[in-house]
Amino acid sequence: MRFVNVRQLKDQLSEVLHSTETGEDVIVTFRGKPSFVVHHLAEEALEDYILGNHPDFVAKAEEAWNECLQGKVGEDIDTLIAKAQKKLQQSKKLQGSSVKGGTARP
Repeated sequence: MRFVNVRQLKDQLSEVLHSTETGEDVIVTFRGKPSFVVHHLAEEALEDYILGNHPDFVAKAEEAWNECLQGKVGEDIDTLIAKAQKKLQQSKKLQGSSVKGGTARP
């Protein structure tokens, strides 16, 4: 792990970015205090990163974790999968019907 201040980051940006490609995190300090982290993000990990850091997803995950800690366990996994598959099929049917009934646009 490497520490750089904002001025060093500005002067050595290419070097800092290249160092993150090998998995090294770089902590950037501002006025002597840690301010942010530069971390390499592979293209295939982008979607997971965005989802995992979306405020709605984080709130739902925290809510589910708290319910779990309180012993409020919902349905078993097989029931949840069946419900999700049913919703997916319904949404595909709705998408198919809207395409058939719609008009073509240029």
